[in-house]
Amino acid sequence: MNEPNPTTVAAGERIKRLRSFRGLTCAELAKRIGCTRPYLSAVENGRYPVSTKILRKLSQSLNVTPDFFIATDEPNLEDTESLTREMLNRKMAERSREAVVAGQRAGTRVIPLVAVTAAGRPLSAFDDYPTGTGSEFVDCPRDILDENAFALKISGDSMEPVIPDGSTIIVAPNMVPREGKPVVAKLESGDVTCKVYQRRGDNVILAPYNPQHDVQIFGLRELQWIYPVMKVQVDLYH
Repeated sequence: MNEPNPTTVAAGERIKRLRSFRGLTCAELAKRIGCTRPYLSAVENGRYPVSTKILRKLSQSLNVTPDFFIATDEPNLEDTESLTREMLNRKMAERSREAVVAGQRAGTRVIPLVAVTAAGRPLSAFDDYPTGTGSEFVDCPRDILDENAFALKISGDSMEPVIPDGSTIIVAPNMVPREGKPVVAKLESGDVTCKVYQRRGDNVILAPYNPQHDVQIFGLRELQWIYPVMKVQVDLYH
């Protein structure tokens, strides 16, 4: 019998530990990433190597970079946000250098306008993580280097005056949300909402700028993901 690959075993252990730390069962995580529970269990126990596609989905669902599962240093689960931030900053710095070397290339990069989200109340907007395909696109600001960046059109007044009704927000999934800053959050129910992010232990507080709207509090297990809003673009003739 062949000995298990140490890299495969280490990656599986980290997936299992982070899943447990996030309070998810193997079946729950498997459903989120679109695979079977037996397959994910085999990956966690080092019997199967994790595919690149599943690794990407795991990183999105568990809110870490793919490097988290294959890094040589042992991660501290209590400090995954700091670890992720360090990895992301390094990754973005590398991309920035590559962009400079390439001369930023001619032309403007476009990103998908994937949905309309209600800032006043959650609105079912889209089922899966934006893939970059869609019928509408907008220009991406040159300083947003996230290759998975996408745009959302805001409807509602709960984020006014900072994010007016009708404005377009630029979202960067590969950046780490910061407290006191706007985010887009997808709830476990599938609804998507834009609010100001605060973290209190295992609870996430999503607050509006407009005091006429209610503050919402969710447990971590009630959220599928949280992505930071990097830019707000307003059409003055809307």
